[in-house]
Amino acid sequence: MASDYHRPRPAGVAGAIMDKQAAKFNEQEAHNLLEWVKELSKEEFDTSGKRENFREVLRDGQLLCKFVNAIKPGTIKKIMKPISNFNCMENLNQFCTAVKDFGVITEETFQSVDLFEGRDLFSVCVTLQSLGRKVEKLGIPAPKPISKEDILNV
Repeated sequence: MASDYHRPRPAGVAGAIMDKQAAKFNEQEAHNLLEWVKELSKEEFDTSGKRENFREVLRDGQLLCKFVNAIKPGTIKKIMKPISNFNCMENLNQFCTAVKDFGVITEETFQSVDLFEGRDLFSVCVTLQSLGRKVEKLGIPAPKPISKEDILNV
């Protein structure tokens, strides 16, 4: 689990579940997703797939909101400045609502705290992959897939 996680590590089953969620995160997949976001949003940022970077780049939700607006302009009307945790969470909620409007099902959409607190970054990857499949039908290129070997060698 990430060392910057600010809550005490849960014991027992809760801790085991948290470890299992963290183990699903794939750095190569995260890198490919960040490259895709960078390509479509035209924003400059570090696309390293390390979990700390992935979380920090996306954590305030601004980039994700700009990304959705790059796919379909005007989807998110007001992107909040990250001056408070509330604003960051609001940006993440707006992104999650927008991807559902694109057709991403609720089961494949992350919860805001999953990203904001770094609880389950794998679910963020699932959401972005699902969004990629939906927008590909609109003629927008999907994120680069990872090879089967990269999945198995996590």
